[in-house]
Amino acid sequence: MLVHRASETCRGLAILFAVSILCLSAAACSSIPRQAEPLGTAARASIAGFTGIRYLPFTDPEPCRAMLHQAFLNETPEGYAEQADGSRVYNYLSISGGGSDGAFGAGLLNGWTEAGGRPKFKIVTGVSTGALIAPFAFLGPDYDETLKKAYTTVDANRIFIARSLLSIIWSESLTDTEPLKEMVASFIDDKVLAAVAVEHAKGRRLLVASTNLDAEEPVIWDLGAIASSSSPNRLELFRTILVASASIPAVFPPVMIGVDIDGKKYDEMHVDGGVFFQSFSIGPLIDLPVTIAAAHPEFAGKVTQRLYVIRNGRVTPDPKQVERGLPSIAIRAIGSMFKVSGINDLWRLYLATIHDQIEFRFISIPLDYKSTTEEQFNEAEMIRQYEYGEQMALKGIPWRSTPPGYAPK
Repeated sequence: MLVHRASETCRGLAILFAVSILCLSAAACSSIPRQAEPLGTAARASIAGFTGIRYLPFTDPEPCRAMLHQAFLNETPEGYAEQADGSRVYNYLSISGGGSDGAFGAGLLNGWTEAGGRPKFKIVTGVSTGALIAPFAFLGPDYDETLKKAYTTVDANRIFIARSLLSIIWSESLTDTEPLKEMVASFIDDKVLAAVAVEHAKGRRLLVASTNLDAEEPVIWDLGAIASSSSPNRLELFRTILVASASIPAVFPPVMIGVDIDGKKYDEMHVDGGVFFQSFSIGPLIDLPVTIAAAHPEFAGKVTQRLYVIRNGRVTPDPKQVERGLPSIAIRAIGSMFKVSGINDLWRLYLATIHDQIEFRFISIPLDYKSTTEEQFNEAEMIRQYEYGEQMALKGIPWRSTPPGYAPK
């Protein structure tokens, strides 16, 4: 969940973020004790009771590639759509970060169901608020009502509790996210895990990303593998990963994940996956045409692949007159950086689709959508965004086939 607009609640998360940087850099305060994993050992770290649930795409991509190969080797016909002419279609979905703008993506998905034609996705990936949406998008229309409730019946009080400015000096974040943990727990239960495990066994994959702040690299988590585990801690870990993916550094507290390395216990500090990317997909990691052909050597028909990217935010300039002052300048600059980061990710995904012969389709919040408030997690505004996304889908989603700023001749 990426804060890019001022929140009237707690005088604005973005304002507090800017102020906290100054406070923390100036304060001579001691850090909270921890048992950090030794540097350079993240690839050897494991979580007790689990195997094959996390991947380091930057420093150790081979295990992730092997997992993806296996997903196609083990797939049932539910992993792709059979067309009347005998061809097959693979559909992939990537859901971005965007804070409370995730209500737009939730409405879009549910409206897509109502309009008809929403595919079953072979692979669903999510970051930050996109990670919170991802399990329900993965499970499909049966969970549309749950998804709607998650994004139309919440407000800031169900996400965080703002700390006092004085307590920030001795804290690791501006807010306490106990409400967010409780909300995630209310929507993610054993029934959801069982449903995810069933789909995972069919070769479908549900992947979300967090950031290992110690290692300074993203971690891709296989939620289907976690759900399929026999560990009694699988529900707790599933929920923990979702919260970690949505934990804006400095604004929300980091999520400490216990790991084992060479028989010793350590902790890893995980924060929002949006630190590294607003959206991600598997294209940059694996040669999909080769992988699909190897998984189905007997099939000689046509294979079509489509990547759908839901960008929970805008990708076009939004002119505003900026007041002279630290908070206004900081908010505008940070928001612009987040927006450009999301645009850069769309370009990265687009270039990967060219290599892998995938049809690229993305949608974002149009500039003509005008917010009634700049408050993050405002329930009334989230309902408006949800309904806007829903109506857009009912009218026919105007997918774009090239990234922002690219107009092929």
